[in-house]
Amino acid sequence: MKKKVLILGASGALGLEILKEANKKNFSIRALTHSEEGYNTIKAFTKDIWFGDASNAPTQLRGITNGVDYVISAMGKSVSLFNPTPNSFYQNNYKANYHVLQDAIVNQVDHFFYVSMKGADKASKFTIPETHRMMEQEIRKSNLKYSIIRPVGFFSGLNDLIIMAKRQIIPLVGDAQAKTNSIHQVDLAQFIFDAFLNLPDCIEVGGPKVHTREDMAKMIQKKIGGKIIKFPESMAHFGSQFSKLISKKQLGHKLEYFSYIMSHDMIGEKHGEISFETYLNQINTEDIK
Repeated sequence: MKKKVLILGASGALGLEILKEANKKNFSIRALTHSEEGYNTIKAFTKDIWFGDASNAPTQLRGITNGVDYVISAMGKSVSLFNPTPNSFYQNNYKANYHVLQDAIVNQVDHFFYVSMKGADKASKFTIPETHRMMEQEIRKSNLKYSIIRPVGFFSGLNDLIIMAKRQIIPLVGDAQAKTNSIHQVDLAQFIFDAFLNLPDCIEVGGPKVHTREDMAKMIQKKIGGKIIKFPESMAHFGSQFSKLISKKQLGHKLEYFSYIMSHDMIGEKHGEISFETYLNQINTEDIK
């Protein structure tokens, strides 16, 4: 009998790649979406689709893990400055996943996989990683078998810099010498399924190459153009706090974490094959708005 996997966030950039990999591995698939657009994205891979906002309507999700062997969650709020969504990071990163976890406990799923983020343990003073840290804690005390995957960042997460480059500015924070090895979502999805039940309780995962933030900005500049401008950390901090003061808390949370990751090393175990340069060469920048 096929093993059944529930995929949360299945229509997102990472979730869709996880969905594709699950399909290749011949799993029986259940997926959760809250929109017609999400349904149209995933319907080619499964007919077992549940509708509901996991953060606000836990009763709609009762029984969602019934008959499910594994849960893989790539569900969370976008950190893009150009992709505002109504729910808070607390609602999307924590509450939504918490509601599904409670159902998974009732139905005693075999394994719960949660895509968190690097910094969930060490940068929890910031709202975004803190909401992931809270969810990690819930998983650890659930008595379920689990794997927490902390990517250092996705190439698609740098699309904001591509958008700004198209507007002729590429902002960096500090001296821009902080290093990272962001990963392509295709590589991360493949890594999850290649390791799968052999994954450790927690792992920090990156792509195949380490670059400084300035190196990556120069690659974007070469592809698109724009002027690289370095802002002092103090100025970036002021911008995030000012956003909160004028009732743009979600933007403020994004700006303060953007400032943090741009000025701190974010490096994980090297995996995958797709480099950032390859990613830039493959994408159609006109689709990134």
